Amino acid sequence: MQNFIKESHDTEILLNNKKIISPYELDIYLPELKIAFEFNGLYWHSEINKESNYHLNKTKLCEKQGIQLIHIWEDDWLYKQEIVKSMILNKLNKTPNKIFGRKTEIKEITDNKLVREFLDNNHIQGFVGSKVKIGLFFNNELVSLMTFGNRRVAMGKKSTNKNEYEMLRFCNKLNTNVIGGASKLFKYFIRNYNPIEITTYADRSISQGDLYNTLVFKFIKKTQPNYHYILDKHRLNRFEFRKDILVKNGFDLNKTEHEIMLERKIYKIYNSGNLKYKYDNIK
Repeated sequence: MQNFIKESHDTEILLNNKKIISPYELDIYLPELKIAFEFNGLYWHSEINKESNYHLNKTKLCEKQGIQLIHIWEDDWLYKQEIVKSMILNKLNKTPNKIFGRKTEIKEITDNKLVREFLDNNHIQGFVGSKVKIGLFFNNELVSLMTFGNRRVAMGKKSTNKNEYEMLRFCNKLNTNVIGGASKLFKYFIRNYNPIEITTYADRSISQGDLYNTLVFKFIKKTQPNYHYILDKHRLNRFEFRKDILVKNGFDLNKTEHEIMLERKIYKIYNSGNLKYKYDNIK
């Protein structure tokens, strides 16, 4: 990762700096851009080596100095390296391909296979099911995608109003900046679906919510760090290991989810939490 950033950034790079947010160390810091990168090895950054607020504390200390800290997780670098590299280039303002949104054609997409493939290949969090899928096409190729669905139970109280939505995903094709693309997609959704409100979340480990500020969302709150479990060099969603599932699989009813997982030597790893936003469509 250091080598890739060195190849892509030609001004000062500070490595393993222990002074900027003492007592913590920053793996890579670019003073000109006020951007820092951390490489988080899954074992060494798990609960047996780092406390639950470790990554959040580093993020906060950087924010106090006007620095954006980008956390790169080991499994993302191993298995989604092209997406990570594209994300890094975007942070460095070195995205190689630019398309003007006004030159694209907007379409609603019903082909779920196309949506799954695009998200898995271009979004760091991959595919998630959605009700509404809107894409921008350039020369008949999908280059930008925004998806919406009902507010998820995992993210708060599930909405019973069909006009309340959650923005689930937005991404461009790798190494491509579709200028004005997000606004074009969002305005189409507002115009055609007339939502009462839209909620969405920015992963604080990699985002400061700039997209949602541009789209005139209102900032609501900062959430506490979430955790995944580490298994076979992957971070897995904690909901796959709920106690009711573990008990069904034969584990001890009298032990907590965490006790069972610790006995299995499957450890938690915490992120920096989310930024929650809401768009109220008040006319």
